[in-house]
Parts: sequence; structure tokens; C-alpha cells
Amino acid sequence: MPERFTTHDTMVLERRYAASAPAVFAAWADETAKRGWFLGGEPGDGSDYSLDFSIGGHEIVRSSAPDGNDYTYVAEYRDIVQNERIVYLNHMLRGDTRISVSLTSVEFLPDDAGTRLLLTEHGIYLDGEDKPEYRTQGISHQLDALGETLAR
Repeated sequence: MPERFTTHDTMVLERRYAASAPAVFAAWADETAKRGWFLGGEPGDGSDYSLDFSIGGHEIVRSSAPDGNDYTYVAEYRDIVQNERIVYLNHMLRGDTRISVSLTSVEFLPDDAGTRLLLTEHGIYLDGEDKPEYRTQGISHQLDALGETLAR
């Protein structure tokens, strides 16, 4: 049996978008819009995706990676303030193995150029199965894809 341990990390990512806070917030709240930038795919791409954007609602992604592993991401929304803030808990599985658990806040801060988005994630990475740098890279890619979506 492998040694059990946790790695803790807090990541803070900031992006500025030339779009209003309500427009940026809507890209998180709408299932079709979020699917496009969050997964980078369309329905039928092999990912199973659902979003219930409400307090207590869940976001679920099931997908297969090129390496043959199946991944499941489940988030539960704990706080939503329209156009201002989202707070959610999430966990990630590879097959049946839980690899991480996180608490994330996303703040939508109006500024002169549009919106300053501030994402803070407190992650617990389990038994070396996931790593903070993987999560930082993945979420950074998603936030960049969100920017491309908003620019269109």
C-alpha cells in the first residue's frame, strides 16, 4: 500500500478582460458558454458535461485522456453573488482514485478596461497523484481560453 500524504497549495491567478463583469460572469454561469472555454470542446467530443449553476448545484465533467485514463471533476457551488463572486468546492478523480480536493473563489472586479478576474484556489493534492503545477497550468489555460471567447 502506498504512503498516504497531502500537499497543500494556494494559487492566485489574475486576468483582465476587455468585457464587463456581467459578461464575464455570464460565461461562467451558462452551460453552453462555459463548456466551450472550460473544456475547449463541443458536445460529442467525448466529454460528458453538465452544469447546475445554483447554490448547492453541481458541475460535472467526465472525460478520457489520451493516455487512456478516465477523469471525473465534480464541483459544488457554495456561494454565488450575481456578477461579483462564485465560490465552489471540487474534487478530481482518476478512475476511482481521488487525486485532489479544492476550495475556489472567483471574483469579478470591474475596472477601467473591463473586468479584473481574481481566482484563488486552495488545493489539497493527495498522495502525489496530482500536483499544484498541473492545476495551475490547466486553470491558466482555461482562463486564457475564456479571454479568447470574450474577445470574439
